[in-house]
Amino acid sequence: MAETQEVASILSQAVAPVFLITGASSLIAIMSHRYGRVVDRIRILLRDGSKLYQKDISIDHVSLEIHALYRRAKILRFTIILTVLSVFLVCSTVFVLYLSISRTLPFPNLAQACFIGSLVVLMIALTMFIQDFMISLGSIKHDIKTRSDIILENQ
Repeated sequence: MAETQEVASILSQAVAPVFLITGASSLIAIMSHRYGRVVDRIRILLRDGSKLYQKDISIDHVSLEIHALYRRAKILRFTIILTVLSVFLVCSTVFVLYLSISRTLPFPNLAQACFIGSLVVLMIALTMFIQDFMISLGSIKHDIKTRSDIILENQ
């Protein structure tokens, strides 16, 4: 009976990490979608280039846009990898918690270290995800200047 209570206690402790897995999985889906859109845009620009714009623009603008998109693709790829690593560390947390009830582990703080590591890695991934948005906003601002006569506020 005592062992059953211990299992229940450990499983209740594992609920928070499991919620983190669900949230991180949603983030991976969103990041993967953005990554796919960036890659598709690069392919379109490489194929059609300046034919896409009504206003005559130089090949330098297309090249600049491709470079910005490639930079975003690298950032997004890295954020996806970090988020998957975070999920792996959360799974490791649950695994270590489960092992701690069935066997005596020589590393009593391993579950805490895995969970804290997953949170740190996830925070880094989210910071880089914000960086992607900043780059995309800069690219849009440059596109507006290049392709139209619209004047943006100084923000």
